[in-house]
Amino acid sequence: MDLRLPVPHAYILNPTLNRAMAQQQAVDKRLTIVAGGLTGLFSRPKPEEVDLAYSEFRYEAFWHIVVTVRYAFERNKTYTVPVTGAEVRKVTVLGQELEVAASQPQPQQSSPSGFLQQIGQQIGISNTARTFSLPGVESCIDENRQERYLDAVAGQAVAAGADYLKKDKTELTDFSVLSAEGALVVAPQMTASKVLRSLLATMVKQIQADKMLEEATAIETFDLYFRPVYAFELTWRPKNKTAVAEFDGVTGAMINGKTVHTGSPAPLTPEALFDINVDTVASLFPSTVSNVQIVS
Repeated sequence: MDLRLPVPHAYILNPTLNRAMAQQQAVDKRLTIVAGGLTGLFSRPKPEEVDLAYSEFRYEAFWHIVVTVRYAFERNKTYTVPVTGAEVRKVTVLGQELEVAASQPQPQQSSPSGFLQQIGQQIGISNTARTFSLPGVESCIDENRQERYLDAVAGQAVAAGADYLKKDKTELTDFSVLSAEGALVVAPQMTASKVLRSLLATMVKQIQADKMLEEATAIETFDLYFRPVYAFELTWRPKNKTAVAEFDGVTGAMINGKTVHTGSPAPLTPEALFDINVDTVASLFPSTVSNVQIVS
């Protein structure tokens, strides 16, 4: 198998909403946030009853990966070609003389069609198909291209992944920048090798071939994106109720989200996250990797 590896990249998605603006929105909407679906007159919180108990700025990561698996191969095939005339005994195709034979399907004894076929054969009337066999070689290409956006914690699909890629971003060369402003970094559990192994499990397959001409995997893109998230925990003191307003720093959207309180226990490094190279890649494939090419 031939394999093409890209030079990986890491990016920070630039925020359109900063932390101060997000916090102001959370405070302005705090009554609606903590009340949830409560609409009764005596269930409505008062402004002085709702406190901002905790806030955090964090980065969450997701992978963008594009992989193409391609097989080119040949296989021998015998084609059965029907002949319409009962009088035809031989057919010449491309200079090769081929015998015409009658196909004798087994009749279904319990079916009306099987019974009628038997009667027809007894009185000399038959609609038995007449065919000839033509040997050939099929030239085949099986190509599968997949593009995925997967969160770096559990490997789940990121629905807005394609939209994030259209936003402004800054290439990340020094991972310490992520925590420079006190941001928490949610530790990625899915390294590059884990993501690729999971994806290849659905793409690499056994090919029925008499002659394999090409077996290649091209990893076109393998990039890691960090997106900013702001979360604000609000407490409704009389009801002892809490709610979290989470803001997507890239889109500005607010959801009922979560807080994580702690980030990665150890500094992130490109070597640990992008753990695919010429030496380790062979373990990801069921077949032998004969040629590894790294492309920019």
